[in-house]
Amino acid sequence: MRFVKSFLLNIQFFTILPVRKEFSLGKEEMRWMVRTFPLFGLCIGTLLTSGYVLLESYTPMSPLALSFYIWVMPILLTGGIHLDGYMDASDAYFSYRDLQKRLEIMKDPRIGAFGVLSLVILLSSRFLFIYESVHYSDTATICLILMLIPKFSRIVMGASLILIPPAQKAGMGYSFSKYMKLNDIWWMLASFLLIMVAGVFLNGHFIYAIFTVVTIGFVLFVYLKSKKWFGGMSGDTIGASVEGIESILWMTIWLLLLFDMA
Repeated sequence: MRFVKSFLLNIQFFTILPVRKEFSLGKEEMRWMVRTFPLFGLCIGTLLTSGYVLLESYTPMSPLALSFYIWVMPILLTGGIHLDGYMDASDAYFSYRDLQKRLEIMKDPRIGAFGVLSLVILLSSRFLFIYESVHYSDTATICLILMLIPKFSRIVMGASLILIPPAQKAGMGYSFSKYMKLNDIWWMLASFLLIMVAGVFLNGHFIYAIFTVVTIGFVLFVYLKSKKWFGGMSGDTIGASVEGIESILWMTIWLLLLFDMA
């Protein structure tokens, strides 16, 4: 019951999908929310994949239009919550100020020029990667990618909350991380193993393996740089990590296609 409750809380917190029931939110619920991040990401991927298959199979939509669907739907589903964090973190980082000032900038509800510029670069480059991937890949490969990327990005989200100390004792990130224990990382590692096993049976082991290596490297990068640049983790840096790994995984597919390896 707690597992289902926490999963539904993830939908309430991180999507615009309506869950009309009110749930109590305590220590165990928040721990289980993080533990179910990979499953939550898989469900997001399932929704995206289902929509893509329907549009690709039953409409005359062009690769450009299908690419736009893949590009915009995650933003609509999440209400742009992670992009907001990405912009705040970008404003703070590109201010080149001390740690305390960067934390103050991330608290500011206003978006600065660096945040807007970073958003434009992120989304425009991601659209390029998506369009070229759709144009040069078959439907099965795109479906596999759509299933995987939200799952991997939520693994990054969970690993960051578990492994990276909070920058300050306030905010959404701290609300989750204060209840996490180091052994909760096994839930993220188990997700990697399940993905690898599934890859063997679904004939997608190469993409699974590449995504796993890239994601582990990204988590290490975020672990080191979050502490150096921001003094630790916050809700904004978590959001930036989600958006960052999703763009990097799409870029990975684009590079594989560029060198004819996918």
